[in-house]
Amino acid sequence: MRKILSLIVTLFPMYSMANSFDLPTVHSIKNGNQCEISFNDKVVSKHDCEYESPSYLTSYSLLTDSWTGVWIFQDSPMGNACEAGSIRVISMDSENKIQTHNPIDYCMGAVVISNNTDKVKIDIRDDDDSKNIETWILKDNKLIKAQ
Repeated sequence: MRKILSLIVTLFPMYSMANSFDLPTVHSIKNGNQCEISFNDKVVSKHDCEYESPSYLTSYSLLTDSWTGVWIFQDSPMGNACEAGSIRVISMDSENKIQTHNPIDYCMGAVVISNNTDKVKIDIRDDDDSKNIETWILKDNKLIKAQ
């Protein structure tokens, strides 16, 4: 009985924490000449987009070490030579603080997103040169370009 009680006391905080993370309702819309991304009806990212469709969600990750949610959107310009537009990274920590990171410039190549318990890695791979990779890492709620 003592072992069972000890197990319950040990697991309860983890169970409680896991059930306290609520995902926001996320929308990406075009409002006139502005593209907006909103979380729970609050605009968290806005940019001019006269000749674009709304940004689209490409990835969502939950970094379990910090209970940080990470959303990755990509802009969708119309009628240009690029495959897509800027990559937009938005994170929300366990206290529901939302951070919109500076957009990553993007035109062509393969975008590969990977994650583990403490970071999200964004690789932009050159289609013509497989050794040419631009890497961005979001860790500790900071987005940095890897050297």
